[in-house]
Amino acid sequence: MIGNIIKQARQKQNLSQRELAKLTGLTQAGISKLELGGCDPSAKTMIKLTEVLGLKDKIFPSEIIEDEIDMDLEKRVERRVETRLEARLEARLESRLKEDITHDLLNDLETEVESRLKEDITHDLLNDLKTEVENKLKNELESKLKEDITNDLFNEFDKRLRIEFDKRFDPILQMISKMLSYNNNLTCETCNAKQ
Repeated sequence: MIGNIIKQARQKQNLSQRELAKLTGLTQAGISKLELGGCDPSAKTMIKLTEVLGLKDKIFPSEIIEDEIDMDLEKRVERRVETRLEARLEARLESRLKEDITHDLLNDLETEVESRLKEDITHDLLNDLKTEVENKLKNELESKLKEDITNDLFNEFDKRLRIEFDKRFDPILQMISKMLSYNNNLTCETCNAKQ
């Protein structure tokens, strides 16, 4: 219906679809679709067409056009606001997620570092303790070995000394012993007289 009205008004003014398209800023294909009823024009397009063709007051009362323009503008503003809100919300969520992920990663890293430090400290302490125990055992063993060797050497020396003493002084002792026993068997006149 609107397509027929636009077509009749265009033909009345002896305009081709191409000329009407130039005057309204639309495409020739768009004008053709409107005239054939292939699409419904927006309020903005209708205003352009009705102004160029002189049909503004005949087709739309001014209140309806203004209401449609207001609704169209309101929808565009709404879409823009929604788009901006979505973008802001997405940016905030992304930022929040990055913060949460960073926080979680830092906590995990801190836990791992603490664990590794504890392991390293424990390992170092165990190594130090092992070294200390080994050194102490080594010193004790050396001391014990020195003592045992010294005792063994002393005992060996004592044994050899006795053997050597016995070898050298045994004949002398035997001789002294014989002499003493011989003297005991002797009678001394001086000694006997006194008795």
